[in-house]
Amino acid sequence: MDPSASENPNIVYIVLDQWRGDCLGIADSAHPVMTPHFDQLAYEGIWYRRAYADCPVCMPQRATMLTGFTGSQHGMPHNFMRGPRSPIKPEHSLPGRLTREAGYQTKAIGKMHFYPERARFGFEDISLHPNDYVNFLEDQGWGGFYRGHGLGGNEVYPAVSAVPERLTHSHWIVDEGVKFLSRRDPDCPFFMWMVFEAPHSPFDPPEPFDRFYDDFEIPEPVIGDWVDSADEPPALTRQRIMSKADRIPPSVMTRLRRHYYAQITHIDYQLGRLLGELKRKGLYDNTVIVLTSDHGEHLGDHRLFAKNSFLESSACVPVIMRLPRSHGIINRRSQEPVLTADIAPTLLELAGLTPAREMDGLSLLAQPDSRVIFGETSDAVFATDGAFKYVYYFGGGAEHLFHIEADPNDSRNLAGNAAYALRQAGLKSQLIAYLQRNRRPCIVDGALRVEETELDIDALRAANTAAWRGPLRYGDGYES
Repeated sequence: MDPSASENPNIVYIVLDQWRGDCLGIADSAHPVMTPHFDQLAYEGIWYRRAYADCPVCMPQRATMLTGFTGSQHGMPHNFMRGPRSPIKPEHSLPGRLTREAGYQTKAIGKMHFYPERARFGFEDISLHPNDYVNFLEDQGWGGFYRGHGLGGNEVYPAVSAVPERLTHSHWIVDEGVKFLSRRDPDCPFFMWMVFEAPHSPFDPPEPFDRFYDDFEIPEPVIGDWVDSADEPPALTRQRIMSKADRIPPSVMTRLRRHYYAQITHIDYQLGRLLGELKRKGLYDNTVIVLTSDHGEHLGDHRLFAKNSFLESSACVPVIMRLPRSHGIINRRSQEPVLTADIAPTLLELAGLTPAREMDGLSLLAQPDSRVIFGETSDAVFATDGAFKYVYYFGGGAEHLFHIEADPNDSRNLAGNAAYALRQAGLKSQLIAYLQRNRRPCIVDGALRVEETELDIDALRAANTAAWRGPLRYGDGYES
């Protein structure tokens, strides 16, 4: 059977970890990131410029991506979803339904971040990072060199990969993808989910990528007018102090930004090998290719790092969808707000299946003309119509309102400004109604809850949540 003639399209779903929406070549932002392959896929398909993670945290987003249900719906808007409470049910997951109902061969490669680690959640087979990758390094004579530079998984000072480029986890993930294309059953369509650990910290690109951006002008971080003021929510103050982001010298900030960009470019260049294999095997024209991220990276903006906020640098992510040639959709730019939750129902529909009616996620094949989207973390909730964004923080009941069309960097807080009172009230009321529909505990007596917050700055400064190093030998996972 000719694999390109399969009735249902093949699906390659690619996720980068901690990739912010403006770090994409075609975004024409201040960030001078080289992403020629990502850009080409956007030219061949659809680029959603206002795409958001409803819960910009690692594990909840993996659940959302595999189910089409948001964190507010599946009830776990935080990390470490354990045991029977896991919101990913294999029989209802994207890979589970594709396998059982549409005859797909399903494969996952990379950073699953599941609990338990070896859970498959509907996939037929998984090549798991870091476990299988660490064992691969053992076999190559490089045992103990995963993060061998000594920086932890959330430390942001710049480093260089402790292994050669051909042994990096980004290279390994693409190698595993190329192997799958050679070993797959040619008589059925396939679904391959590839999740990269990069550009998540530590910012440690391999040589020579670590020097790629040495001659580029690197933008300074954006600092909003609300930072270090009465408008700064305690949750963000706590995050800033614990990460020591306000103690990083400008010269170091410039270098770590270069390394962040380099990790993105490294993945982009590596994916050129995978795309070449798809074309060589005659699979490319009948393959859906999706590119996205679980959340962004503050990267020093507003004196913050990592994610877990609804600032654009954390919650806004790239979403690119390149459809099979038969769909005839090329070089489209969408300004409507969308969610990463929309990807699962879209892929189900492309495979001829009906998405669950209860999903917050909507098929991107038939988007409404206007839409308000919502999100929730342990610290805050948000709503946006694509023009304005409202954020409510439980700590102290702090509020942010940003005109993201005119102010895409969240520089000016408009909350409390009389000129925008109706816009603020409208988004807030829609947000409360959404959370009430999902019976969220953050709604108390019809209103958003307020938490009393006291910050011990010295204790926060002494805390160190960033130095975890991860498995160094013999396939121990993230829980070791």
